[in-house]
Formats: sequence, C-alpha cells, structure tokens
Amino acid sequence: MWRLLLALAFSAAVQAQDQITKPEYLHFGASLVEVQSALTSKCTALNTRSISPITAPLARESQVQIDCEGFRYGGAERKMELVFQDDQLDIIWILLAEEELPLFKQRFTEAYGEPSFEINFGTVFLQANAAVRIQPPEVLFASARQVEAMLQQLASD
Repeated sequence: MWRLLLALAFSAAVQAQDQITKPEYLHFGASLVEVQSALTSKCTALNTRSISPITAPLARESQVQIDCEGFRYGGAERKMELVFQDDQLDIIWILLAEEELPLFKQRFTEAYGEPSFEINFGTVFLQANAAVRIQPPEVLFASARQVEAMLQQLASD
C-alpha cells in the first residue's frame, strides 16, 4: 500500500513540474511582498529590480520586476519574469528555448482550446489570458486589466 501512495505522490510531483498552466499560487493583483513570499522555495535565485523609466502601460508610480531563476515549468528549469505595475502583479513571462515553441503552442491548444488569434507577436489564447510569444521565445500570462491594455494597443496599431 505504501508503495502505491509513494508512486502516486511521485506522479503528482512530476505532473506539477510538467504543468504548462499559470502556477495557481501566483495571483494577479497580488503585491510584490506576497509574490516574493510565494516564490521563496520555487526559485534557485530571486532578484527584484525597479524599472526606470516606467515602460509598462498601466504603471503610473512604479514598475518592478522579479527575476526568478531555476523555476520548474513545463518539465524544465526556466527563468520566470514577473512584472508589477504600481505594486500589482500583472504579467508573468516564462522563457523557453526556441525549439520548444511548437510544443508549447500545441500544449496550450490542448489545455485552453483553439487560439483566439495569431499575430507577429505569437499565438494568443484570450480564454486563458495567455500567449506563446515568438521573439523572445516565452509564454505569457497576463491579468485581465493587462490584456485589455494590450488589446487596445493592438486595435490602435
């Protein structure tokens, strides 16, 4: 019996590391301090930096980025970048290898359904506020308010 429980626990751990959806413990709108606390055991290195001048579309007073090295995602250790606009988590980027782009596009389609649209930027899944970006190769998860700002920008281009 204990072997079965151990096998189930191992299987769940492997599946969690292979997960391609947004990590459930990262909540859009959370503060920098809340997210730093949630990431302490998830990154091999965690660095925080202020971005100046501000480039994020919703930030009025501050733009801060957390760089998380060694983050387990999609079966590998990766770099994850989390962008805070006025102390609210709005953007999560997880870097990929270029050759992984077709796989992640396929896996996002399996997880979220058909893409909403494809543009030069990459493949967008509005139903999940997510995208697979071509250059640089990475996946994106964005807050609802960030997606609205991005769509407005696309409409004006």
